[in-house]
Amino acid sequence: MAKTAVKTKKPGAPPNLERILGAAARLFTKQGFHGTSTRDIAAEAGVSLGNIYNYFKTKEEIFVLLLQTYEKEYFRPDQPLIKALMETSFPDNIEELGFASRDTIEKFSIYILLIYVDVVEFGARHVAGIFANMRAGYAQAVKGRGAAQLRKIAPDVDPVAALMMVTWNYYNYFVMEKLFKVKGHYGLPETEAVKLFARVFKRGILRGKA
Repeated sequence: MAKTAVKTKKPGAPPNLERILGAAARLFTKQGFHGTSTRDIAAEAGVSLGNIYNYFKTKEEIFVLLLQTYEKEYFRPDQPLIKALMETSFPDNIEELGFASRDTIEKFSIYILLIYVDVVEFGARHVAGIFANMRAGYAQAVKGRGAAQLRKIAPDVDPVAALMMVTWNYYNYFVMEKLFKVKGHYGLPETEAVKLFARVFKRGILRGKA
């Protein structure tokens, strides 16, 4: 599984900082935040405890910088899901959102696990803002669609909500497949599951639906 390595904020950041952040990401996602000590991070990174305190006053500062760094990378316009949201001919090619969700889960598995750590151990204190502003991001993606595309969506369906629902159903499917390790939990190979999602969203589940 491909995973995005953590990158520090500034190009040319000291190598010890890179090692500290990488070690912290590995330990936080395996042991949790409270289950990991600063001394653990130093040992994993192969640096002295004092070296960590050259960069960070507290362990939480390390965690916050990790989230901020991954978030910046995650929302870059060339990343799989962001690119698909802005370019896919929604609602025609819903499948592209599915495959982009798969690629995103694989690439950013560490970031997603860190979000779970924040939810469980901090009550989502550091990530709540991302989700609170989610609709605005999807609304921006819908604005990029031509009028002809949007006319294909039923008049009683909010296109922004529809795009969110499609994307998050795919996203959650691949969280189960890739992170929770529940392979084939719909009884279908991944590609067939992606196609079935698209079929259900486009045509519904009832016989004779257009």
